[in-house]
Amino acid sequence: MTPPQHFIISWVVANSATLDRRSRVGITLSGLLPDVDGLGYVVDKVNLQFNIHSTYYIDYHHYLGHNLFAGLIIASVICSLCQHKTLVFLLSLFAFHLHLLADIAGSKGGDGYQWPIYYLYPLMPDLAITWQGQWLLSSWINSAIGVSFFIIAIIIARYRHITFFEFFSTKVEKAVAKVAWQRRFFKD
Repeated sequence: MTPPQHFIISWVVANSATLDRRSRVGITLSGLLPDVDGLGYVVDKVNLQFNIHSTYYIDYHHYLGHNLFAGLIIASVICSLCQHKTLVFLLSLFAFHLHLLADIAGSKGGDGYQWPIYYLYPLMPDLAITWQGQWLLSSWINSAIGVSFFIIAIIIARYRHITFFEFFSTKVEKAVAKVAWQRRFFKD
């Protein structure tokens, strides 16, 4: 799946319990951080501008951030920064694993390449998890899942008065909330 889809799914997970903003942002990050290993794509593109051929994206994406140990580290760091440590740890680990599941299910490239998950990397670097039914990254299924979670996010916003804009800034969140109140979107 794409980062925006991972974002909205993780934000919904973060709102499955009544938590403070810091915890919700941390849990959302837990569902996004696995893709930090995909930054090699940017490096590869910049390198091409200087006639340098590199393969950081292919070499490291789904290795470094998409394994059990990365998930445990991410969840541990996030929970150490938050209250309700056990709940935040568990929801962070859940958001992380939903990211992996979504990638296993719907990240096939247009060329037919199935992105495997190296779940036990670096202990077992050759163990690759794939699913033969993996659908294309650009498929309608990924779009439908993204739209479904966006609708859930709107429902959360309507009834809990929290929007996913809180992830970016409290100032933006307040501005969005003000407009929502003026338009009577938020329930009294």
